[in-house]
Amino acid sequence: MSAKKTCPVCGWELKDDAKTVTVKGKPVGVCCDDCAAKLKADPAKYVGK
Repeated sequence: MSAKKTCPVCGWELKDDAKTVTVKGKPVGVCCDDCAAKLKADPAKYVGK
């Protein structure tokens, strides 16, 4: 999982059970399956903010 401590989709704090989505070859931590789906659908909207 990335070093970022908050979900890039909703801004919630990441817990130990955070999900991981690979974006441009790098793991990005998200808080839940819904945020994982949103990140996969439009990674440019959430990564690099």
